[in-house]
Amino acid sequence: MRALIIKEFQELLKDRRTLAMLIVMPVLLLIIFGYAANFSVSKVSVTVIGSQAESLSRSIRSMSTARDNMDIVSVDSTKSGKTDAQAILRSQSSDVVIQSTESDSKSPLSERMKVYVDGSQLFTAQAAKKTVLQLVAQDAQTRITQVKNKISNLKEQAAKGTQELQDYVAKLQAWRVALSSSIAQGKSQIPAVPTPPTLPKSISIPSISMPSLTDDNLVTVMFNPDLDTSWVMIPGLIGLILTLIGTVITSIGLVRERETGTLEQLAVMPIRPGSIIMGKIVPYFVLAIVDMLIVTVLARWLFNVPFIGNVGIFILAVFMFLFVVLGLGVLISTLSQTSGQAIQMALMITMPQILLSGIIFPLKSMAVVIRWIGYVLPLTWFNKVSQGVMLRGASFQDLWMPLVILAIEAVVIFGFATMRMRFILTHGGAR
Repeated sequence: MRALIIKEFQELLKDRRTLAMLIVMPVLLLIIFGYAANFSVSKVSVTVIGSQAESLSRSIRSMSTARDNMDIVSVDSTKSGKTDAQAILRSQSSDVVIQSTESDSKSPLSERMKVYVDGSQLFTAQAAKKTVLQLVAQDAQTRITQVKNKISNLKEQAAKGTQELQDYVAKLQAWRVALSSSIAQGKSQIPAVPTPPTLPKSISIPSISMPSLTDDNLVTVMFNPDLDTSWVMIPGLIGLILTLIGTVITSIGLVRERETGTLEQLAVMPIRPGSIIMGKIVPYFVLAIVDMLIVTVLARWLFNVPFIGNVGIFILAVFMFLFVVLGLGVLISTLSQTSGQAIQMALMITMPQILLSGIIFPLKSMAVVIRWIGYVLPLTWFNKVSQGVMLRGASFQDLWMPLVILAIEAVVIFGFATMRMRFILTHGGAR
């Protein structure tokens, strides 16, 4: 048994890729879950609109809750209403839109604003609703403190007025005694009448206008009113399915061709390398499209996930993303000698995309370095497009950046992978 154990260790040490995976994967998971596994959103970006936007933004900035949890990125008094708020949220230039109302600046904060939140960003929306309620509660506390101070001042004024009245009564009594004495003595000089104290004309107790602390009256959640988790997850799940088929299944299938010798046989046949490559990846392309259609239809039927955007933009994103993941699958197959190695490399590529693309953990809650790694991953940008089209009805103008990044990644990754596969085929299928 000892000899078998030693032999197994020797074999393991020879397999550098397996050894690297055994060492790198735990470290990678530790870093990812340590820096990325965070559901809380520390700050939300805010745009303030409406005719009183400047005054309202100053009031919000002065509050400690806003300083800790909000980042006011724009103040625009030319925009107002639900339509403008929806357009801002659809473009994702802000997580929250606060619309100022015509209420007086002395009114409670809840009467001065209407809040719109992007429900397609689940954890950000929850954090925004919580922050808004904290703002209203802090404003109410401030007003209660002001009323308490006014009442305290009134009590001091009342105590001072009472003392002055008592002193005045004492002076009147002394004046009456002096007057009686002067009359009894027959003096012609009458003592001066005491001057009455100056009292306030009226004392009014200030009232407290308590706001409603229910978020339903104050916050409007757009694109996902009930903050349904399935609505947010399924657009990303479509990308995840495409990734698994395009990267994992494709790489395993192509490596098996080499293991069985089929690839070498094709390489010596009078078929162009480009035709061989396309012939191998088209079935996986079609299979991925079919799975995408099935998942999309079932999501609409079973979970009532909306699809309110342009179908053409969604299909364009699917095609570009498929070229990216198929390119990754082809590239893995050119670097792997066995199916086991292909599975290992595919997992190494797929795992970060699942965890760092924003499907599970919000990108804003990640450490900066980990967040930038997420921005490199193609699933991050496909998720932005699929959520934008399905939930927000985003237009090409709103989604041009994710689409351009997907196009660049498709050209670079698929182009490099096919060039490497073409090189292998022109050399008889040998790596």
